[in-house]
Amino acid sequence: MNEKTKEICVLGGLYFVISYIIGLVGGFASNLSTIFFILFVIPFFMILFGKKVAFPQKFTDKFPKFSVYLYYIGFIGYILLVFNLLVLGPTEFISLSEVMQKYIAWGVATINIIGVLLALILATRNVFFKKKLKERV
Repeated sequence: MNEKTKEICVLGGLYFVISYIIGLVGGFASNLSTIFFILFVIPFFMILFGKKVAFPQKFTDKFPKFSVYLYYIGFIGYILLVFNLLVLGPTEFISLSEVMQKYIAWGVATINIIGVLLALILATRNVFFKKKLKERV
């Protein structure tokens, strides 16, 4: 696995988890989401363009099992983000009935929930069962 990809996915996983928690709290905390988004975007582009950011590597070294979870959440989260943009973006510009918009929203929400569950299952498999699977073979 490329080190840059790993750092970007861990950073994305951290962002997705914290933004989810901020979204649950709501109220005043929703103002923090804008600040947190800016704090996420700056290191994201720094890593993307080859600059070294020490935070993701230190976090991975300090919390190796938790960073595996963040990696998978970030990886699947980026895929779901692109999927959501590709599906929901065009629906803003075309005329759809309310019922159709509801079905599309429910479908996207279902795919997002399945994606998060898949990320958690893959991370759990990697953290706890990877060694047992290698021993069997």
